[in-house]
Amino acid sequence: MEYMDFYVSLAGFFFSLLILWSGVGAGVLVIPTLITLFHIDPLVAVASGSAFAFISKILMTLGHAKHGSVNWRAAIQFLSICLPITVATAATMAILSQTHQGPMLELTLVVAIIMAGSLALIALLSARIKTIISTWPMSSLSGVTGLLMGLTGVGGGVMVVPALATTGGLPIKIAVATSIPIGLILSLAVSITLGSSGLLDYPLILSLMLGAIIAIPLGTRMFHLFSDRLIKQITCGLIGLALIDLMIQAIDLATQVSSSS
Repeated sequence: MEYMDFYVSLAGFFFSLLILWSGVGAGVLVIPTLITLFHIDPLVAVASGSAFAFISKILMTLGHAKHGSVNWRAAIQFLSICLPITVATAATMAILSQTHQGPMLELTLVVAIIMAGSLALIALLSARIKTIISTWPMSSLSGVTGLLMGLTGVGGGVMVVPALATTGGLPIKIAVATSIPIGLILSLAVSITLGSSGLLDYPLILSLMLGAIIAIPLGTRMFHLFSDRLIKQITCGLIGLALIDLMIQAIDLATQVSSSS
């Protein structure tokens, strides 16, 4: 994208409202939509979407930290495993993007985003899935989080809160607060690692942030006007539509791969 785009800013506005009101991770909402609605290259969408997620969550993290609700010891323990895996996975994808360009790499990434997005969507809709995830060891949850974030920029929130609230033994409010700086640091790691290979689209990020800057003060004032159920339905509906569109794109890419082989 060469210039800032009004429609991307409009999308950033609505993204920010839904993230603010629903608490859903920015990656699962933003990245699939950038690929399907705005036809952004998948790796550029992961890098730029992660940068947007990082910037938009800074104020949230500062707010929780100010009130002392972040357990930094638990955050550091979780990051000690998942952060190196996130960086290594993102670096591998950056190298592959330069040496193995083509529909096969794009198909692999799109399928990974579909899987991570589907996991996040199912976890939003099903308490049973959250319960199953929470039985995994902390090291496994941290490792899977790093792999998902490094590969797709999606799915960190699905693993982090259950891990901290059950295996980590934190109260749920502390777990939610602690998950925010973890997600922020992982999003920053992904955007820097992929951005170092020229995969950040700065006009795209600025367009998204322009919408966010307008949305955040409005969203805090309008929070009480909409029910949690309605916000969840809209958010899950948008994620679901983006994933369906990604599946159609994956079928098209698979056809290209099979015809070229």
